[in-house]
This record gives sequence, C-alpha cells and structure tokens, in this order.
Amino acid sequence: MLRRSAKPAPACQEKKFISVANLDRRIAMTDIMSMIPGDADPAVKEAIKRRVLRNAIKRKAVKNAIKRKAVKKRIAKKAIKRRVVKKAVKRKVAKKAIKRRVAKKAIKRRVVKKAVKRKVAKKAIKRRVVKKAVKRKVAKKAVKRRAVKKAVGRKVAKRAAKQ
Repeated sequence: MLRRSAKPAPACQEKKFISVANLDRRIAMTDIMSMIPGDADPAVKEAIKRRVLRNAIKRKAVKNAIKRKAVKKRIAKKAIKRRVVKKAVKRKVAKKAIKRRVAKKAIKRRVVKKAVKRKVAKKAIKRRVVKKAVKRKVAKKAVKRRAVKKAVGRKVAKRAAKQ
C-alpha cells in the first residue's frame, strides 16, 4: 500500500500579489546582501540576514498592532452608537409614557369635572324640590289662614245676628 502525504503537491502555484512596500524591503535586503563582500564570513552574512528578517517581523508586528487598534476603535464606536440609540429609544419610550400619564390625568380631570357637574345639578334639583315643597307648605298655611279667617268671620257674623 502506498502512503500519501497529508498535503497534496501543488499543481501550479498562483502568483501572489506583492505589495510595493514588501518589494522595497526585498530590494533593500538584496542591496544589503550585495554590499557585503563575496569573501565575507558566512556567519556574518547569516547574522545580517537574521537582523533584516527581525526588523521585517517587527515592522509587521507594529502594522498588525495598528490594525488591531483600528478594529478596536471601530468596535468601540459601534458600541457607543448602539448605546446612543438605546438611550434615544429609552427617551422616546419615557416621553410616550409621560404623554400617556398626562392623557390619563386629563381624562380623570374630565371625569371628575363631569361628576362635580352631576353633583351640582343634583343639588340644584334638590334645592328646587325643597323650594317647591316650601311654597306648597306656605300655600297650605295661607289657605288654612284664609279658612280660619273666614270661619272667624262667620262666627262673628253669627254672634252679631243673634244679638
């Protein structure tokens, strides 16, 4: 049985886009390497290569950190926007609740006014009824007085007739 490697061999590698900055760095590295004399110690060459690579790695790390900061800023901005929107929504809800409360109070006031009017009307009716009753009593008393007067007049007339 033949064993296959985990990664299949690439059929043809795609040409990757090389940024201008990376190109500049590569050129700089080749420039540095070309400045080193050919008979220089291989250890020195390696050390220079390592330093150039280390600097490139540092530059990449700084770039990544800047990117991360930008992402964090974006996230923070979004969070702030969300908070602002939430507050605005809360304010709207509160305003609506206040309006509802005001409307309820107005309705209550109207109901109370109507009730007061009803009470006043009832009292007025009662007053009218009482007035009428008093008038009736006064009329009755007047009738009685008239009747008594007439009776007294009759008695006086009878006495006068007897004498």
